[in-house]
Amino acid sequence: MNFKFAVIGGGAWGSAIANLLARLENSNVVIWAQEKEVVDEINSKNKNSLFLKDIVLEKNVYATENLSKAVAPFIFYVTPAQNFREIISVHKKYIDENCEIVICSKGIEISSGKLLSEIINDILPNINYYILSGPSFAHEVANNKPAALVISSNNIKNSIKVSNYISSKNFRLYPSDDIIGVQLGGAIKNIYAISSGIVSGLNYGENAIAALLTRAISEMVRISIALGGKKESIFGLSGVGDILLTCTSKLSRNFSLGIAIGEGAKIEEIIIDRKTIAEGYYTTKAIYNLIKELEIDTPILNSVYDILFNAANPIHEADLLLSRPIKNSEFS
Repeated sequence: MNFKFAVIGGGAWGSAIANLLARLENSNVVIWAQEKEVVDEINSKNKNSLFLKDIVLEKNVYATENLSKAVAPFIFYVTPAQNFREIISVHKKYIDENCEIVICSKGIEISSGKLLSEIINDILPNINYYILSGPSFAHEVANNKPAALVISSNNIKNSIKVSNYISSKNFRLYPSDDIIGVQLGGAIKNIYAISSGIVSGLNYGENAIAALLTRAISEMVRISIALGGKKESIFGLSGVGDILLTCTSKLSRNFSLGIAIGEGAKIEEIIIDRKTIAEGYYTTKAIYNLIKELEIDTPILNSVYDILFNAANPIHEADLLLSRPIKNSEFS
């Protein structure tokens, strides 16, 4: 069978993306998953109970464990950020140079400090690629509930083309040409979702969360500008939009991770107990290593890093943040 779309990654978001694409006209979608049980259940029952419960996938979604069979004119990568390089390095031998790639993963590679777009440039330097980011819980997208995201590339005309091709009434894609800012917004907001969860777990109240997230947006803008992104992207769907979703809802793995820490759980215990760890855990380490030599004021990010990797006490870190001198402007 000739597939119109391929999705690399059989988790919740990958399955939701596959279901979304399968609803497009004359569409056949192949999804690659590592877990045999996921592949078998998708092909026999049109379900992925392991990662996306209570969702019936479209009948034109097929699954495979073989990367060589997961090819199509459009390929969507929905893998954990830390596995992205490994998977695409294996997959590249099967990819035609005319294929177009959409990166749906959010994160930064710890070992190199590189964004996923930079990894694509390393491995497939001549391929057209896009970044898909924005507020989007997998279960809601899979259920065809309304959502709006950003599709970004180095060429705004290409972004518009893909937006027109994939967008639907309930899945609106806004085109962008800010590859860096859109990626950073989608990746680093997970750090602040953890911080928001910690504040919630400490029972500091809604006022504290609102204040924290407002200051977090200032940090995100500073990081984006320092690394070559635009502040407008942080104020858009891939930044503030994603913050509104993931920093206030227990459906967010990053927010719920923070709550557990705020309530006294040890990060080592959480990692053992959870099937998958929140991406913000890895992104915190990656972005901290990336910006520590730059003169950027990121006290919230620094506190999250110390809590996750230096066993800092969350209450102590909160006290440090509350004791900081008040700036002359809320935007500084």
